[in-house]
Amino acid sequence: MAFVASCAVAAVLIGSFPLQASIATIFLFAGFHNFMEFRYFAARMPLRWGRSRLFYSVGIGGVIVLAAVYLTLYFASGNWLWSLESWAIFAASWNTAFILWVASLFYLRGKQRPKSEWAWAFPIAFLLAALAWLVPQYWSLALVYIHPFIAMWFLERQIRRTRPDWLRAYHWCLATIPVFLVALWLAFSSQPNLSEDTNLFWRITQHAGSQILPGISSHLLVATHVFLETIHYAVWIVLIPLIDRRAMPWRLKEIPLFANAKGFPKLVVAALVVSLIIVAALWGGFAIDYTTTRDVYFAFAIAHVMAEFPFLIKML
Repeated sequence: MAFVASCAVAAVLIGSFPLQASIATIFLFAGFHNFMEFRYFAARMPLRWGRSRLFYSVGIGGVIVLAAVYLTLYFASGNWLWSLESWAIFAASWNTAFILWVASLFYLRGKQRPKSEWAWAFPIAFLLAALAWLVPQYWSLALVYIHPFIAMWFLERQIRRTRPDWLRAYHWCLATIPVFLVALWLAFSSQPNLSEDTNLFWRITQHAGSQILPGISSHLLVATHVFLETIHYAVWIVLIPLIDRRAMPWRLKEIPLFANAKGFPKLVVAALVVSLIIVAALWGGFAIDYTTTRDVYFAFAIAHVMAEFPFLIKML
């Protein structure tokens, strides 16, 4: 009931003030939810990789390489030497590499589980890669809307491990989300497009897909995206720590890399401190120049999106 009531309030407020809600939620929660994700992943990283050495090597290596290439493409996309066709080819190539990397993680995880074979991940990956080349604009937009559901999947896996008695209620909560999305569409699909008078407003509407889906009200698109992102933030900041006490920021003894005698406690503390400093810097940047800070944040946010996959697949 608390989940449904919170979603109802969020849907009404976000649907009524989508631009303002987008600005406020990113300002308040974007950086801090990344810190909570990092803290959660730190608790799940084993001290010794053992038979998972190849899995983690491919996972972490893929995050580093793909993020570096993505940032190169992102910051070079405004260069006049790049034609639109060249940028599209490199973007589709990156999407293909990303898809095959995820498929490799599924395959390696399947090899670790007895009586399990996940080679089917590659045929699906090839199909998705074909779509990434055929309709690259829709592929990129789909990732924007699918990403919030990854957090919900994380929460489902964590509930199975630590609070299985909550699983039935959680599934009922998930079942209400399509209801709220339909309600948003019924209420705001006929609304006029949002103002794009400022560079910030234009970027918000473009991020939600108004240029790719011109026949749909940008009011509805922004409201839908912000509603899903708000649930995404709530999962990482509130619900996962509620389900898994190891995710509480101050419970450092729950982090194997910190608590184990052969661990690296100083490195863990330094990483958490730097993460908090980055959160504070983001808040300061948003207060000083929101538009530029938002652009920089979303450019580097690809790293945290990719970092979710190895840990999620490892939990399967």
